[in-house]
Amino acid sequence: MATASADEIYAYFLERRNAHLLSEAGKLLSQMLADAGKKLTPLVCAGSTKEAACAYKNALMKKVFVHESMGKFIKKVREDGQVELHVIEGDVADSEFGRYGSIVFELFYRLDLSTMP
Repeated sequence: MATASADEIYAYFLERRNAHLLSEAGKLLSQMLADAGKKLTPLVCAGSTKEAACAYKNALMKKVFVHESMGKFIKKVREDGQVELHVIEGDVADSEFGRYGSIVFELFYRLDLSTMP
């Protein structure tokens, strides 16, 4: 990148960071699909904000990749600071992350969140 503008350099940094976060979320999704293929209870969940809220409320969530449009959830996670939070910005509709509901999170333990209160 041949520019001296700090704004352009920062915009380029944000673009690259966002692409990296999308790829990291994609790795978690691949892990989830591999676990499902092996008939294991997945360590990674995607798409359900209800399950994400349950995992967060019960201190089961290790890290989460979430789209910026889920502001209420992001605000709550940032306030507590107990979960590794990665916010992905921009249009994600054409990505694997977008197709899986724009939220992907890793749990500390393998468990079925649908059985949790």
